[in-house]
Formats: sequence, C-alpha cells, structure tokens
Amino acid sequence: MEAQNETGGAAKALSVVLRDAAAVQRYYMPHIKGGGVLVETPNLLPMGSEVLLMISLPDGQPRAPVMGKVVWVMPPDNREGRPPAIGIQFVNDRSGVMIRIQNALSGLPKGGGEVLTF
Repeated sequence: MEAQNETGGAAKALSVVLRDAAAVQRYYMPHIKGGGVLVETPNLLPMGSEVLLMISLPDGQPRAPVMGKVVWVMPPDNREGRPPAIGIQFVNDRSGVMIRIQNALSGLPKGGGEVLTF
C-alpha cells in the first residue's frame, strides 16, 4: 500500500493505492460501520479528523474520492511493532468505493492472510 498526503481544503487529503486484492483484504476494515480502510502513514491525524481519501483499487478504474474520518490510530510505538497507521471510516461514499472493495474481495478465500485491523 502506498499513502501520501495531498494538499486540500479543510479536510486532509490522502492518496492510497491498493495494488491487488490481497492488499484490499489486508487494509479493508469490515467491522467499521459504512466500511473503512487502514492507512499506513507516519503523519498520524487526531481522532475525528476529516479526510478526503483518494483511493486506487486493483480493478483498473480511476482513483476515486471518498470522504471519511479518523476512527482509529496505531501509534509508532505500539506493542505489536506494526507501522504507524490510521483507520479511516467512509462517511460519504458517493463514488461507489465500497462496492468496488466488495468486488475485489469476492474472489478471495475468507480469512486468507494477516489482517492488520480489529
């Protein structure tokens, strides 16, 4: 997964690239109401921060914008030794990102591989 900050208005803008279905499975947060993704980034945002997420999925379609908010933070000094990350809950998915994520996951076996989220 690649994530980078982009300049924007009031909401922070992040660009995320999930290159294959395994990456979608690894970073998708299915237990978040409305869906969400985990974004590895050294630039942690506070809980509740608004985020404009520009997400690229492995379906060959152009990257899509989705508004979200930070609902989870993994600090750099966590006990699990995982990279710093934020969980972004989708707030306004007008571009159909959830449908695209579900399509990417439909052909994968359930529980295949480590999932970083809880």
